[in-house]
Amino acid sequence: MRIVCVAVVGKSNNPLYIKSFETQDTMKFHYIVHSSLDVVDERTKKTSQGTAEMYLGLLCPTEDYKVYGYITNTKIKLIVVMLDDMEVKDADVKSLFKSFHELYTNSVCNPFYTADEPIRSRKFDKDMEALVNPIIK
Repeated sequence: MRIVCVAVVGKSNNPLYIKSFETQDTMKFHYIVHSSLDVVDERTKKTSQGTAEMYLGLLCPTEDYKVYGYITNTKIKLIVVMLDDMEVKDADVKSLFKSFHELYTNSVCNPFYTADEPIRSRKFDKDMEALVNPIIK
């Protein structure tokens, strides 16, 4: 499993954080993340009648990538784009999202962070790279 992009998207589908781990075609990842939000909305509407699962699973596979989603209790969407080069277990992706959610929670608990504003924390960026780097290799 090789992560190429991670994103945090706000309640109004505004990007709060998008980090690409590939230097080429960063705009392509913005497009992939944005287009996957339709699937997130569709799945959250289906689960709003019953028990809501935070992990949304595989949102949309593309030719080269797999896009996975997770939604928090506050309707913040966490998106991970992975290279489609090997089979990925759902348990591994769930574990990744739990760590991602914890990093996000720690970042927004900062008293200087304004809710629903882009995340510009260097610590969040550094921690995100530390989370993803062992997976990239």
